[in-house]
This record gives sequence, C-alpha cells and structure tokens, in this order.
Amino acid sequence: MNDTKAREQLYDIFSRPEADLSAKVQRALTHGSEYLDLPIAFFTRIDEGTQEIVQSVGDNPRIQPGERCPLEEAYCYRTVKIDSALSVQDVRDASAISQRAIENLRLGAYVGARVVVDDETYGTVCFADYSSRESAFSDPEKYFVELLSGLVGQAIKQREYERELENRESKLDEQREIYDAIIESSFDLVFRIDSIGRFTFLSPSFEDLLGYRREAFLDESFTELVPDEETTELAAGLFEDVMAGETIEHQYLPLKHKNGSQVFIDVRVTPIYDNAADRRTPDRIVAAQGTVRDATDRFRRQRLIKVLNRVLRHNLRNEVTIVQGFAETLHRRVDGENADFANRIVETAERLIGLSETARKLEETIQSPPTVTSEDIVPIVRRAGSQIDERYPAASVSMETPERAVTKTAPRLETAVWELADNAAKHGGETPTVTLTVAGHDDTVTIRISDDGPGLPEQERAILVSGEESPLVHGSGLGLWLVHWIVESIGGDIRATGATEGTCIEISLPKAGES
Repeated sequence: MNDTKAREQLYDIFSRPEADLSAKVQRALTHGSEYLDLPIAFFTRIDEGTQEIVQSVGDNPRIQPGERCPLEEAYCYRTVKIDSALSVQDVRDASAISQRAIENLRLGAYVGARVVVDDETYGTVCFADYSSRESAFSDPEKYFVELLSGLVGQAIKQREYERELENRESKLDEQREIYDAIIESSFDLVFRIDSIGRFTFLSPSFEDLLGYRREAFLDESFTELVPDEETTELAAGLFEDVMAGETIEHQYLPLKHKNGSQVFIDVRVTPIYDNAADRRTPDRIVAAQGTVRDATDRFRRQRLIKVLNRVLRHNLRNEVTIVQGFAETLHRRVDGENADFANRIVETAERLIGLSETARKLEETIQSPPTVTSEDIVPIVRRAGSQIDERYPAASVSMETPERAVTKTAPRLETAVWELADNAAKHGGETPTVTLTVAGHDDTVTIRISDDGPGLPEQERAILVSGEESPLVHGSGLGLWLVHWIVESIGGDIRATGATEGTCIEISLPKAGES
C-alpha cells in the first residue's frame, strides 16, 4: 500500500458520520497495523502518570484494553514529551525507551505520537513489533502516525462537544417541558419524579400548597407526603401505572400539610421517555412529570353537599310527614278539642325553620372564604354569653375572660360560639349551667364552652371534631357541622371532652399581635 493511499483511507475512516469514535479508532489501528507492517497497535489514555490501554490490535497480553502501568514503565514515556512522532528502529540501541519498559512489554520496534485535546495531552497512538526493524521508519510512515493521532484528538474533541451540546439540549428540553406545563394551565404545583419515585423538581408553589420547604423534599420519595398507609398504597399503584406508560389523572388525593391538616389535590402525571429512545416503551421511561390543582375547597364543598342532601332527604321528609299527619288529624277533628296537635304542628314547623336556617348558614360558610384578621375575641364571647342568658332565663350563664385576647379570626367565629353556647343551654336540662371561658397560651387562645348536661353523643362528637359524616347523623348535628366548618375555615382547631356528665368544647385559635 503506497503512502498517499494509506493517508486517504485514514481520512475516509474518520469522515464516516455513521460510525462512533470507538469504531473509527479500531478501524484506524487495524489499517495502520497493515500499512506499517507492525502486528501491534494501541490507543492509550494517560492520566496522572498512569497509562491505560483503551483499544488495541495484536496478541500482547500487556497491551489489551483495561491494562494499566506507570508511564515511566511504558514505551510512551518519551512520546508524550515531544510534538512529533517518536520512532525507534531497535529498542536495544535507543535511549528513548527505558529498560523497565522493555522488560515489561518486550517490544523490539516502536513508533508513536501524542494525542492532544484542547492543548492538553490526552494519550497516545502507537504501533510496535516484537522484533526490531531492518530499516528506520520513513518520514511518510511517521507522518501517518502523527496524522492518525491528530485525527483521533479531533474526533475526541468533537465527541465531547456533541455530548456537551446533547446535555444542554436535554436540560433545555426539560425546562421547556416544565415551562409548557405551567403555561398550558395555572397549576398549584408542578413536580418531577425519577424512575424510583424521588422528587427531582418541585415548583416554588410547593411551599404555598403544603407549607414545607421544597429543598427538604428533593431526592425524597413522594410517599413522604401521603398521610396514611391506605393512601400510600393508592399512590404507589398510580406510580406503577405511570411507569407502565400510562398518563394518570386522580381526584382528591390527600397530602399532609405541615400544620397537620390534609390538602386534597387533583393530580395528572405523565411518563417521560429517554430523549435518545426511538420507541416509547416502558423500559425507556426515565421519569414522570405531574401537575397539581388544590381541590381542598371543592372536596369540602362536595362533602358538605352530601351531608345537606342527606339531611334534606331524611329530616325534611320525616318532619313534613309529621306535619301532614297532624294536619290530617286536625282536619278530621274540627271540634277544637285538639289544641295539643296544633301546638305540635307549630313546634315541628319551628324545627323545620331552624334546620333550614342552619343549613343556609352552613352553605354560606363553605361557599365564601373568610377574611382572617387580627381581632380581640373577648367581646365576641361576652356578647354570645349575654344573648344566651337573655334567651334562656332558667340557665345559669357565667363568663371568665381576660381584658383582651387578640387572635387571627373572622366575624363568622361569633356564629360558632353562639351555636355551641345555645346547644349547651338548650340540651342542658331544666336549669342548665353554661360557662364560657377565654384563656391565652404561648401561641394560641382557647375559647371553652362547658355545661353540666348529659354529655355530647358520640356521633355528634365525631362531627364536631373531625367533620366525618355518618348515616346516623341527621338534623341534630347540623349546627355542629356549622361550627366545625367555621373553625376549620379560619385556621382554628376544635376538640370535645366530657362523657356522661357535662360537655366541654374548646376552640383554639392562633394568637396574633395587637391590631
């Protein structure tokens, strides 16, 4: 093979766009071995005084991919110190090759050149034979080796540039996907999780939605945000569906808020595939991206509607049936001796009116978010106590309050206090004792309404504290539903104590500075 044709073939090897760097270097080493008539060829990487064989041609066991040795024990020791090719016809007569290198590799002839990337030594391209050569390496042969080392250096630089460009494009694609997701609709949260369920991105709105610092949950499993084992199993199942290639949508998934409450979300999660994947199959899924809307208010409204519908269907039907029955009886007994029936009709009508009014207040409470401000609640409690005292003359009403107690509250709090005090006086017996107390603590202010009545039934206690609906709870608990929703809507907490003798209900509100 003549010198010109050898160089042309070398250019052809490195100009093929379809081949990767490793394939090009391997072909070039094989081509150079044939052209130079040397059975051994190798490409090395030199780093911190150590030579590693990256690719090779030939059967020398010390010159195979992955083999490493100190640079001073290698034939390339002098090669990396000069700009041109180093050629040795017979190593026995050459000072450029150390005795340690000869003993290590036992090569008789050698020619090699330095591979340079960004003005730094990357490694070498070398050719060798076990025996010495009869004649010295010619200038075209040395130029061939220098040309090969230069082409390898350019190919490495091109590969690094393409990788950097690929990485930048990948990051741009990721940011573009997130940006597009936000632009498509106004979401309360955008997140990304990796293939094992850890958060890799959380939008800044994460803190507004759940109260936590988002940095604390990056690289953490999404299951850290769900409130219980049942929800964990549900969320894990949804995640498996996404990793199988499905886009999932789920309503009212509960999450833990930092303050201990639950936030209900509507979530949509889509799988993300490897950019290099030519087919979108589950094994190509590398992550998942989700968008979230806060559905807490809607969840509470729908739950309230269920309760209202149940109350209206059950209680109004029963009460109207009573009215109808007594009305029919009065119609048959027109002699005027049935005043008791008429009185019971009036009482039933009053219950209907009261039930309807409480339901209206409850609906207003849930549909109109309150404006929470700093306010002294002592006048609110005193007004409620005075009104109960006037309304129930047989009751003994007492109040224990400080001069001031400023909390974060809203005007609707007065309705809640009134409902509780009215309930205590109404169901406390013929001569009930009702006590309204306001007490300050480190971070909260507590309103306590206590009585000496028969105690709060368990199903109504559940309404007051947790807002749970029950098939056994009807109109008798609707006022307590109103109290529950009011206190919850203004960020307060409510709890009930007492069993068979007396009831004590406490409302805790966040303490605020003087307004």
